[in-house]
Amino acid sequence: MDPVTLMATITASYNGIKKAVALGREVQDIVKQLGKWAEGADQLYSWIRAQESREPGIFGSIKFDKSETAEALDLAAARLQLQQMEAEIKNMFVYGELSELGSNGYSDFIRSRSEIREKRQRMIRDQIRRRQQFAEIIVYCFIFLISIGFFGYLLTAILRSEEHTSEPPVT
Repeated sequence: MDPVTLMATITASYNGIKKAVALGREVQDIVKQLGKWAEGADQLYSWIRAQESREPGIFGSIKFDKSETAEALDLAAARLQLQQMEAEIKNMFVYGELSELGSNGYSDFIRSRSEIREKRQRMIRDQIRRRQQFAEIIVYCFIFLISIGFFGYLLTAILRSEEHTSEPPVT
């Protein structure tokens, strides 16, 4: 998703949180809005990290959609807006309307998010490792089969040459 759409989604979710809190909605509704906001924020953080660490492929052409200034401003604006929203949500948890979720509500939220992120990253690393191991096994099996075929060919060639040398000369 592009950053403009992500920011619109995040802002809408954030405004939904503020509205739900102001109207005194149930905790379930507020948590649902927080989930939508957090999902969008994570996607935007992923986009920011991708922009900072992107590398073109070996054979791909290098294209830039925006100037350096526009891209830097987009990244800075996205970071700043997310930081402001997170600070306000933290204040809602600690001092404001969401304090009914407990004084540790925000820290529990952040800890849970970190644990989930770590678990997902570990799953991705494990999957990459398993794929590499599978590819290695395929390569080793291929080398093994080629070796067996080569040695079979050599054995057949040796046996045929012995058959021709062991026959008595024709007189």
